[in-house]
This record gives sequence, structure tokens and C-alpha cells, in this order.
Amino acid sequence: MKTNNKVSRRAKLNPRLLAVEAVERVTRDKLPLAISAEADLLQPRDRALAFEIAFGTMRYLSLLDAILASCIARPLASKRHFLRGVLRTALYQARYMRVPDRAAVHEAVELLKLSPENSHCGFVNAVLRKAVKVDSGKIVAKIKDKTEALALQYSHPSWLVKGWLAKETRQRVVERLRSNNTQPTLTLRTNTLKIDRAALLKALDVDDAVAAPYTPDAILLPSGGGIEGLPGFSNGWFAVQDQAAQWVSRFLRPKAGEYILDACAAPGGKTAHLSALANGEINIVAIEKYPSRIERLLDNLNRLQVASVTVRQGDVGKDALLAGEMFDKILLDAPCSGTGIIRRHPEIKWRRKAKDIEKLVKEQSAILAATAKVLRPGGILVYATCSVEYEENEKQIENFLSNHPDWRREPISEKIDLVPAELLTPNGDFQVEPGQLDMDGFYAARLLRVK
Repeated sequence: MKTNNKVSRRAKLNPRLLAVEAVERVTRDKLPLAISAEADLLQPRDRALAFEIAFGTMRYLSLLDAILASCIARPLASKRHFLRGVLRTALYQARYMRVPDRAAVHEAVELLKLSPENSHCGFVNAVLRKAVKVDSGKIVAKIKDKTEALALQYSHPSWLVKGWLAKETRQRVVERLRSNNTQPTLTLRTNTLKIDRAALLKALDVDDAVAAPYTPDAILLPSGGGIEGLPGFSNGWFAVQDQAAQWVSRFLRPKAGEYILDACAAPGGKTAHLSALANGEINIVAIEKYPSRIERLLDNLNRLQVASVTVRQGDVGKDALLAGEMFDKILLDAPCSGTGIIRRHPEIKWRRKAKDIEKLVKEQSAILAATAKVLRPGGILVYATCSVEYEENEKQIENFLSNHPDWRREPISEKIDLVPAELLTPNGDFQVEPGQLDMDGFYAARLLRVK
């Protein structure tokens, strides 16, 4: 185990330290939010604490920063990443967790004592004692711009809130913001190649595990927890997959004997689901652009014991990759902004920029056009994103159909597909708001190549 260069070896397995480091990696290094592998050495309770602090801090990051700024005479130097991380995570614990103010302050000071920044212990103590008493509502009330105020109140970047308000009602935007700041339910998909849902529920033997009321094969575990220790994990009895994502593969209606393309396959959840829906009797070509994600894709397919899948690395948006091939059906889970899964990945709202969406729309369009060329006439293509952005979803499909007269929508049906009616648009697309029916924000459209 490597020794951390900021704190002493004896503090290495402190869950609060691991949370600080995770926040630092997002804010300093612009990396996805993740707790280091050392968390696996912690007791389950301490591991859960590290996750809750890190993810909660990222959910409320801008509001925490505004509160701290009101208690500091001069802004912290940009190089003080560790000091800033300690302040943020300690304030989160005091305001949003059942951690007494004095305990949160004490633990923060103890972290500083074991680090090269130990000369700032008095500073941290004074700032936090003041910050825990601040009324955040008064800070928000001082902001004259209503959009800026709303963004800070719910700790989202103002550019994102402004964009949503331009397309949605204020009530819907507020509901979206609130949902994004909630802790989502852990959701499993039963791997029906190995076991049925009733048997899996019995085998899990978890008190609060329940069959999802709206999604076949889904099981909800409200208390969360580590999945590797659950019965059946190593046997491939289940995959972790949100309910909305589980619907997407169903819309393709895979059948035995079909040749199917999963165009953007990693981490492999939908690839495995497609196989399960056809009882393993289909041939799937699973393509992943990034070599770094291939290993995880293969690991998931192996654990779930999915056969008849050919994995390829390459850019599906380039015609040459699939030249000469034709598929019966295509699943395009397109690269997207991820604004529908902020509740699961709160760092997304801080890592994304407005210009990213424009770039992603171009990439999605190129992939959609390229994959459309290798679908047989009469074949089905399902386009999906975990985004709530109009440009990436409805507009993307409208643009595609206007440029491809030989294609049309194949509406998703409440009666045939058995999807809840409230999750369907008037055009027959699948559209879920974050948190709606306890699902992630998702979009899917089913398209038919007429000739």
C-alpha cells in the first residue's frame, strides 16, 4: 500500500481522509469521483462513511464554498487543496449528517495535525466554528439574479440551471435540482440467464430488498452497501443497473438468432441484458472506443457468464470500423453529458461545461449516422442517453429523421412494451426525469429503417 504524501502512514485508513482525497481528485485533478481502493480495507461502516462524506460534499459543493467564503477574510491560496478539502468535508458533516458540530470540527483539526498543513489547525478550528452557525438562506437571499440564487440554493452551476430554465418550467427545474441532491437507491438487475427475480430476492436475504414495482427483473436495495459481498455476486446472478437503463435494452426486443450491434458497449450492462432477454441465443458485437474501458467490459461479461459476444475496440463513428457488415438491430447508448445521473455522480455538474454539450451533440450525430448505414432494412435502432438535455435527445432524433427519409420512429408503447405511461412522450419516446419513479434521468427513442 502506498503512503500518502500529505499525511502520515497512521492516518491512511481514516475514512474522513479518504473522503478529502476523493474530493481533491475532482476539484484539483478534474477526475471522476471515486474513493481509493484502500477503502476496501475499512470496516463496512467506515467505508460507507467515506462514501457518504465524499459524495455529499460534491452534491453541495458550491453552497459549502459560499458559506466558507463568508467566514474567511481572504480567499484561500489556490494551492491549498488539502486544506480546502478538509474544510468542505467537515462542514458537510456538520450541516447534512448526524455529526455534532464539535465532533466535525475536532475531526477536521485532527486531520490537519497529521499533515504538512498542521500550522493551519487554529485557522480551521476558527473558520468551522463560525461556518456551522451560518444561515445559508441569508447568503442566497443576497443574490439579486434569480437564476444565480436558485443555482446556489441547490448547489448547481448557474450555466446548467439557466439552460434548463430556458426549456422547462421553473417547478420542473426545481424538482430536478432537488432530486439531484438526493442519495439514489441501489438497484440490481436480475441476470435471468442464471436465476429468476424471486429466487434472487430470497438468496440476497436483505431486509429492505424489494422487487421494483415498475421494472421487470429489477430489485431495489434502499440501504445500499457494498455489492461484492452480496450472495450471488461472484456467480453472476445480478448486475448493478438503474431501472431506467434496464428499460433501454427491452426496447430493442432482441430475439433468438439475431445479429445485434451494441455500438458503445462499456461497461457492458446493456450488452449482458440483451443476451439475457434472448436467453443467450443471439450474437452481439460489442464495440468500445476507449481501450481503458475494455477490461471492465470483459470482466462484467465474464462475471455474468454472457456468451456469444464479440468485443472490439474502435470508434464506431467512423464508417471503416463496420464496413461490409449488416445488423438486424442496433443499440446506441450514446456518449452524453450525463446530466440525468447527477444524483449518482454529483461531480458531473462540476466537471461539465456548456461547450461540452455542443461537442457531444456532434459526436452523437456522427455515431448515429454511421451506425444507421449498417442496419438492415426493416431493422430497429434504439438511441439512448443518460442526459436530460433537449439537444442530445429529442432534437438529435428530429435532426436525424429530417436527414434520413427512409427512417421513422417506432413509438415505444405502454401496452406492448409495458412501460409506465408517465415515462413516454407524445411522440412515443422514453423520457425519465431524475428521481421519477426512483429512476435516473434517461432518454430513448426507437427508430425503424423502412428501406
